[in-house]
Amino acid sequence: MKRLLGVFAHPDDESVACGGTIAKYARAGWQIDIVTATKGDAGGPAEVRAKELEEAAGVLGIRSITFLDYKDGKLSAMHPGEIEDALLQVMRESTPNVVITHETGGITNHPDHIKMSYATTFAFQTYAQFRHDQNPDDPNPPKLYYACFPESTISYLIKHRYFPSKLFDQPVRGVDDKRITTVIDIRRFASLKTKALHSHKTQAAILAKYFGIPHNPFFQQEYFVLRMRGEQEVFMGKNDRVSDRL
Repeated sequence: MKRLLGVFAHPDDESVACGGTIAKYARAGWQIDIVTATKGDAGGPAEVRAKELEEAAGVLGIRSITFLDYKDGKLSAMHPGEIEDALLQVMRESTPNVVITHETGGITNHPDHIKMSYATTFAFQTYAQFRHDQNPDDPNPPKLYYACFPESTISYLIKHRYFPSKLFDQPVRGVDDKRITTVIDIRRFASLKTKALHSHKTQAAILAKYFGIPHNPFFQQEYFVLRMRGEQEVFMGKNDRVSDRL
């Protein structure tokens, strides 16, 4: 059985960034686990948001949730190595084939997302070395993916005022389309992604804008950058083909 580990900052990040992909792979027989650094207490009571995530997890097919119980909005002030050590322990225990986290811009410029991207990358590098030491000839080493939004899509949505041009006092930018390595068709799982998002009731006002996008592209495809394959860094070249699977 293949195993996927999602690493996110807050409840609802999993559904927004890759809920359709999670549902798709769960129903293909993969074991799905997620780590959430906080309980999202800046956006509602912590225990309520935790329950909402548990409900969304049930919809998507997530097997387990690990809450690290850090303070929402405070991750960038954490001592260096603290989050990384916690994530490495989870990875070594769950031995995922695939790890997914936010891209380095945090998708929405959220400092917590950005911190989790870098912390997950560091932890994954150590985990990949651990796996290599166990099996140097492994033909299928673990992979690290960044969930992202393409620059072409974000530019269009900003132009037509479906998406803000700034978040956290920084311009909103997607990932350069040329860097995207993987596009997952989630149309068959859009209803599950929708139901999972609706599970996060405390975030209804924020998510209403997301749902209000006409012909919403985020319910058709989800986008990823393959960042590492084992210990090897991956860079998309002009002759590389975009994959339709993790």
